[in-house]
This record gives sequence, C-alpha cells and structure tokens, in this order.
Amino acid sequence: MSPRHEIDYEALIENSIKDFQPVKRLWSAGARLICWILLETAILSLAVWLRGYDNLRILFHNSGQLAATGLFISASIATAFIALKSAIPGRELSRTQLALAIAVAAAAFGVELAGARFNQIPGAAPVSMLRLFGFAALPWLSLFWAVRRGVPLQPEVTGAAVGFASFCFALALCQIVSQPIRLPNSVIVLVLSGATLIVLSTLAGRFWLNWIARWQQPAAAEVATSIWTAFNAETVFPLALGASMVAFLFVLSSRQQIARIPDFDLAIDSYERALVDFRPNVPSTSMETMLTAYVEHGMPAYMWDFGPEGFTLVGGRWDPLPDGTPVTYTWFRGTKGGVMCIFRQIDAFNPPPLAHDEHHHLLFYRYRNFSLCLINVGGYGNFVSVIAAPMPLKRFEHLVLEAAL
Repeated sequence: MSPRHEIDYEALIENSIKDFQPVKRLWSAGARLICWILLETAILSLAVWLRGYDNLRILFHNSGQLAATGLFISASIATAFIALKSAIPGRELSRTQLALAIAVAAAAFGVELAGARFNQIPGAAPVSMLRLFGFAALPWLSLFWAVRRGVPLQPEVTGAAVGFASFCFALALCQIVSQPIRLPNSVIVLVLSGATLIVLSTLAGRFWLNWIARWQQPAAAEVATSIWTAFNAETVFPLALGASMVAFLFVLSSRQQIARIPDFDLAIDSYERALVDFRPNVPSTSMETMLTAYVEHGMPAYMWDFGPEGFTLVGGRWDPLPDGTPVTYTWFRGTKGGVMCIFRQIDAFNPPPLAHDEHHHLLFYRYRNFSLCLINVGGYGNFVSVIAAPMPLKRFEHLVLEAAL
C-alpha cells in the first residue's frame, strides 16, 4: 500500500470515538425502505387528492403511460434499497445492482418514447427542472437522512443512488398528476433534470456522507468544521423538512401553463352555453333537414348520429366567428349532459401537441376536464370537426366510434 493510502488506525479511532454518542439501534435496510415506501404512498395519495382524479383516469386508460409509471416507481424503490444497504459497511453498491436500476429506468423511458407520451411539465426548461426538483425534494431528504444514519464507504456513489431514486419517483409522480403533453424538448429537459439532481446528490454525499474522511482528519476531533456543525445541528433536519414540504405543495398547487387551444375552447364554451340555452337558427326537425341547411351555408353534409346511444338531436346553429369564419354548432341532449359537435372552416389541419389516442384517424384528447374528438373532414373542403363532452375518455371514445363506424 502506498504511503498516501496508509491509514493511521490509532488516529482514526481516537478521532472517531469523539463522535460516539448513545443512539437507538439502526433499523434494517428493509425496515427503513418500508418507511420510505409509505412516505412515497402518502405523497402520491396527497398529490392525487389535491390535483383531482382526471389525470389518474387518463393514466389507467393508457397502457404505455401506466407501464412507464410502474417502471419508474420500481426503479425508485430498487435504487432506494440499494442506497440504504450501501450505508452498511460490507454491503457496498455493486456494478450489477447499479446496472439493473439503470436498466429499469431506461425501460421506463423506452415505454414513454414508444408511446409518444411526454409528461414533462410544460414551460421553459429551467422552470420545468425546478418543478421536478420540487417533486423530488421531500423523498430525497428523507432517504438521504436515513442513509446518513449508517456509514457509507462509497459516499459519492451512495449519494448518486439517493438522487437517482428520488428522480425516478419525481418522474412517476409527474406521470400521475401532470396533463400529458408532447414537447420536442421533453427528453432534453428530463435528461438535464436527472443529471443535475444526481450530480447535486453526489456532491451532497461527498460532503455529508463521508464519515471516514472526517474521522481521518487530524483536527476533526477537536474542531468541527462549520459545514458539519451546521448540518448536524438539531434544527437543520426539521427546517429542511419544512422547506421541502413547502416546495412540494407549491409545485403541486401551481397549475400547468398549457397553451390554449382555440377550437377546443370554442367547443367547450359552446357546450356550456348550450346547457343553459340552445336555440337552433336553422331548420332542425330532422338530421336531413338540418344538414340541408348546413349545405346551403357552404358547410359539409357530414354529421354523427348519437341517437342510438341515448342522445336526442336538439338542433343546429350556423354562427360565423367575428372574423367571418363559418362555424356550425350541433347539440345533442342526453339524460345527463349532452354532446356538442362543431364544424369550422380552416386553412390547414394542425392538431394540437397534446398526447392523445387515435382510432380510425379520429384523435381523442383530454382538455379542461372534457373529452374531445378532433377530425379532419376530408372530401368537403378544408374543415375540422370537434366533438366535446364531459365524460370519461374511454366512454367518450366508445360513444364516438359507435356513431362513426
């Protein structure tokens, strides 16, 4: 062993024994992992309760997104267990364990990419990264503190594992509470966020998990450095815990800034007005009569019949927009709510970048707590149709497909 790697065991024992104090017996890695899983469960439950169940319903309707969420949670739990075990001397993190955790996370990303589901919170990259950190702060702090109860012999690696576990949990949480959106830079934002969080966690491990280096310092036994004194103060953990909870609640309560979609807003607003008062201004005694009137106004003779599904045709309206763009509104009323169908003349078909389901060239979305179907109507000129109803996505898809096919 070279001189610079030799350990003065007498000095090591003399310095480290000054840190000895009565403590409770350290729980096993499995027991501490269960506590951390319970914390994750509580965070997920609180997030769903505060954000509502709409995004959760969408999650269960998209197998790819659901699989990615499960893989992210699995990677989070597996890496947390590895980090907790690595804090016990002799149970250091192995390359196989690290490769397995990375493989699970990579599989989750693969499912995301294959399903074209990017649930990264929209906005500028720095804002998105900060919001992801807000989701990761509380699980990171609790896991880091639990790991620090031991003596990691690879503090940097253990710190990186803590960061990776909390990052995977934050991604799973985003899948559950965030409105799915497809962004060109989503992958870049995710990679930057993960790399930043893991690097910061690695540095935290180097400074605050490296007990061996501290005990080997000649003056460490008599004069504690300010950074250690501050971190070991009894008030630090409660303050950090409070700050992480505030950050989490702030991020969770802030609403996503998704760009408005005019055609969807038009359909939803017309639906809400129709619930109060809808007065047809074209002959609407039958579907054929109404379509004839639409054709006379230059609109397509194309419409879905939701009668077999229990909806009654109330009638239609032809109301051009303030800029003169022709639009028709067709209202179907059911026992609970109804279905609004609009047609609008367009210059070009540009579907919005929200994640969606596609069946037979019909695009199905969730937006403003409504289910919507977007159709590029061919053969009648340049027209787009939007069908809107505030019902679960799967039920809405079945309703539209039954009327269209």
